[in-house]
Amino acid sequence: MLKIDHKHCTGCGACVEACPQLAVVKIRDRYKFIYPSIDPQRCIGCGRCDEVCPLCRQTDNPSEGVPDGFQPLYYAAKAKDRGTLIGSHAGGLFFLLGKHVIARGGVVYGCVFDENFHPRHVRASTTTELVAMKGVKPVQSDTDGVFSSVRSDLEKGVTVLFAGTPCQCDGLRHFLGKRYDHLTVVDMLCGGVTSEGVFHRYLHWREQRLGGRIRDIRFENKRAFGYRSGTRIIFRRGRMRYLLSTPAPLDRLMRMQQSGAVLRRSCGSCPYTVPERVGDLSLGRFVHIRRAHPAFPFDGGVSLVVVSSPQGEALLDELANELYLEESDLCRASYNRRLVAPVRQSRFRKKRLDEIFTCDFDVAAEPFRVNGLLSRMIIWCCWLLPDRLVMAIHRIARTGSALGTRLTDAFRQIIRKKDAR
Repeated sequence: MLKIDHKHCTGCGACVEACPQLAVVKIRDRYKFIYPSIDPQRCIGCGRCDEVCPLCRQTDNPSEGVPDGFQPLYYAAKAKDRGTLIGSHAGGLFFLLGKHVIARGGVVYGCVFDENFHPRHVRASTTTELVAMKGVKPVQSDTDGVFSSVRSDLEKGVTVLFAGTPCQCDGLRHFLGKRYDHLTVVDMLCGGVTSEGVFHRYLHWREQRLGGRIRDIRFENKRAFGYRSGTRIIFRRGRMRYLLSTPAPLDRLMRMQQSGAVLRRSCGSCPYTVPERVGDLSLGRFVHIRRAHPAFPFDGGVSLVVVSSPQGEALLDELANELYLEESDLCRASYNRRLVAPVRQSRFRKKRLDEIFTCDFDVAAEPFRVNGLLSRMIIWCCWLLPDRLVMAIHRIARTGSALGTRLTDAFRQIIRKKDAR
């Protein structure tokens, strides 16, 4: 019988779908994180849950993942199409990959928010369905029935692209138990996930402060902040529809996640934050792109792409004409720390989660409030001005900052020359 370790269990769901007796079910703990639970009355001790669990060391059926001996390749990449780039996370690679697979008659599995902001994995067979998968979701998705659906498509000979967190991708690999030539697995360079309960309390807190109903939320707002992160919320107050943009450093939920205060417990010891990836391709944001590749066109966002198999390399080559692509290396790719180290958990994690579920989100978020006149002015400007005007101001400020840095360096050099004389 599967031994459930709440410290390391990722909640991938492979054991739930693999059980032939439906003896393994999903439950939620006090913080609404998903864990498996075994009904002893239904369990017949077949050991199938042990076989598919990525963290179980007694498995006799290891995952047939990426091939041994393949040297990972690293790239900086972004879509040439401006529309694809602006509406997508980082460089827009996932949407291009999915569109290419669908054009060949395949299907794509990825995460979406439904009408109730419930994050779940769904199957997309058209480009219209694929659009909903754009953007990063900071909350763990529901994979009920997805692994079985993927296997059904693969057995029928359908080309499948599956995208998810590394733990979900590894769960799928173990669930399938063998490698399929027409399956491409894309794992995201994950910065940790929070629970659906935390996310819904954040939305409720936002609605109370805005005095309206949130209709859409995206954790990527390139129209206002370019390649830098930020949230974009569309809400309705009465008959009026409003847009609220917030830079990532000033958004409470994003600050709480980046500090590790509301993440799943297993995220602090994630075994997947290593260069040896579980996917054929790994996608994430290329951090410090201007330092790593000064000549690369970084405007609008750039993706870090890790190629871990010949299959992934072939798929990326097929998109070469639609991409700006430049080869990189592990040293520069490691600016994205999720490639080499897990996110650090906050020592106040339990306290913050208790405050969210027993008090109010505002109480838990108060330590992450950014004070200062400049920060308040930035928030009000982002709230009151259209995204295009925010972007224009942001570019002027960035240009002024760069000019000031250059002038300062020039004056320092002049002073050093005088002192040398």
